[in-house]
Parts: sequence; C-alpha cells; structure tokens
Amino acid sequence: MEHEKILITGGLGFVGSNLTKYFSNSNEILILDNDNSNKYETIKSPNINTEYVDIRSNKISKIISQFNPSIVIHCAAQTSVIDSINDPNKTKSINIEGTQNILSEIKKLENCYFSFISSGGAIYGDPKYLPVNEKHPENPISTYGYSKLEGERLVSKILHKSRINYSILRPSNIYGPKQNSQNVIPIFIDKMSKNQEIIIYGEGNSSRDYIYIDDLIEIINIFCTQRISSKLNVSSNYEVKIIDIYKILKEKLNYKLSPIFKEKREGEVENIVLDNSELKAKINYKSFININEGIEKIINF
Repeated sequence: MEHEKILITGGLGFVGSNLTKYFSNSNEILILDNDNSNKYETIKSPNINTEYVDIRSNKISKIISQFNPSIVIHCAAQTSVIDSINDPNKTKSINIEGTQNILSEIKKLENCYFSFISSGGAIYGDPKYLPVNEKHPENPISTYGYSKLEGERLVSKILHKSRINYSILRPSNIYGPKQNSQNVIPIFIDKMSKNQEIIIYGEGNSSRDYIYIDDLIEIINIFCTQRISSKLNVSSNYEVKIIDIYKILKEKLNYKLSPIFKEKREGEVENIVLDNSELKAKINYKSFININEGIEKIINF
C-alpha cells in the first residue's frame, strides 16, 4: 500500500506504533495520541506527524478535517481489564465517548476506509463453546469488554449509512517485542530476567490464543489495502495455558523459581480461543507465528 494518508489513533501504543513503522515508508501518517499514554518507540520520518490530543477532545474535528485521511485505524483505547474494574467511568468515557467523537468526524469524509481494532476475548465473555466464532453471543463480563462492544455498535450505527467502508477486527491476545508489562508474557519475562517470583492467578489452567504482532499488522494491512468490509476474529486459533507460557519461558530463560498461585481475578475470562475460519476464508492468511517461535523472537529481539 502506497501514497495513502493514514490516521492512526493510539499511534504511540503497542499496536499503533507497529502500524506506524509498517506503513511510514510509503505513506503519510498522522498519529493521534494522548500525551499521558504509554509510549513506544516510533521511527523518525518526515512522513510521520503526531498530534498529542485526547480522542474525546473537541479539537479532533479540525484535526481530522484538515488531514483528510484516506484510511483511519482506530487503536486508541483504555485496554486494561483490571483498570476498567478500578475506574469503569474512565474506561467508558475513553472507549465509548472517544470512539463516538472520532466516528462523528469520519462519517463526513469521502473515499475513506475505517478499521476499528476491537477485542476478541473480552467481547464474548465466558464462552459457551470453543473455539468461539463470530456467531457466539456477545456477553462481556468486564467494563473493558462492554466498552469495546459498545464501540463496535457505534461503528456500525454511525457508518452504516455513510459512504465509509469499514472493518471491525477482534484480535486475540496480542504479544511481541517491547510490549509493556501489563501483559502476561512481558511480565513473566521481566520478572524471570530479574529472578523475581512469578504470580499466576488461578491454577494456571486459564488459557488464551495468542497472535504475534507481525501477524496482526500484516492482516490489518490486507484489510486496509483491499478495503474489506467485515467483522471478524483475528487469531491464531491455538490454545495456550498460562502455565505453559510459564514453562516455555522458564526453559528459555533458565529460570529456577516456582510460581506463586493466587485467587483468580474478577472480570477475566478463564478460557477463550477464537475461531479464525472466517478470517482465513476471507483473506487466505495461514502463516501464523506459533507461540514458541514468537517468544523466541521476543527474547532475541
């Protein structure tokens, strides 16, 4: 994809910064990000500009209209389940009101493609069956999941009658190099490298499927390049227990301590695996990086 004007909300976050790096060689990029958010390293390029602004701000209208993007990738969100429990109003405000603020301007554009980066596990809640496909009931058990589902509904409601083609992508657990320590893999790597004790919530049988950041970025690229209109899971469809993540890292990092098991945390789904059949049928993407290879890439990065 070349010569596009791409607006990336949350462009200094983990997914956003990787998108910026991927697209910046041949496209003009505008990042929207709150100055108080966690920052990831982005490359220096004349093709990249950054506006430090909250997505709820009334400044958004002028910024979007002046930039006039041909593609918008909406990553900005409060993404922590635990933070959403501790401060539900803030999560709703950012993830729902912020998304509505962005969409109110996007719908005015001509010839623009919009991609909403939602959430897989948090949207569906406790699964009735595995793997979870797109027909599974949506029943989030956390404020974070509820806010992302409401974001999806706003996308469909506001853009349905517009000229904007859009996709709603529901990633499974995203991981990769330089990810912040709110996520289980970087937490474990950080603590093991410092020879600190590892805490596992529950009995270690909690499971997820994980998608490596490079796979996610390539899939988003395909959707944006082809202007695909869909609401799909984006996952590897490979279940991994948290105790297995611990064992893989323990061996690779030569870690000697045993984990400490604590009570399961409120608001977190115990087991969730996303069915990626529709994704593979839509774009024929099959070369997912497996968890062992992905962890090896992080360690050697």
